[in-house]
Amino acid sequence: MILKDRMSRQNPIWRRIVKRAFDPDINKGFVMAQTVTGATAGNVAVSKIKANDHLVNVTDATAGDLTSEFSITADGVINNAGGTSTATHKVTVIWEAFDDE
Repeated sequence: MILKDRMSRQNPIWRRIVKRAFDPDINKGFVMAQTVTGATAGNVAVSKIKANDHLVNVTDATAGDLTSEFSITADGVINNAGGTSTATHKVTVIWEAFDDE
């Protein structure tokens, strides 16, 4: 516990990492992934994603890596307006989930 206290005082980012590492109630789903059905260029529903999360990767089984085209626009929605259509494709979305602080 001494190391935990020392690291959390050094840096606010370490405080968040240490909090997640040592607290079993918080240490859940830091990196999340979900495979969803794509859509025409625009909104794609991803039920578990939140607006304050960080998008890590969006991969279309047919078109490949589309991460640069997408952004999180609201809870449960990623968007690539004017981008590649993912209609009828399976899209894998990976994101970094943050707790609501």
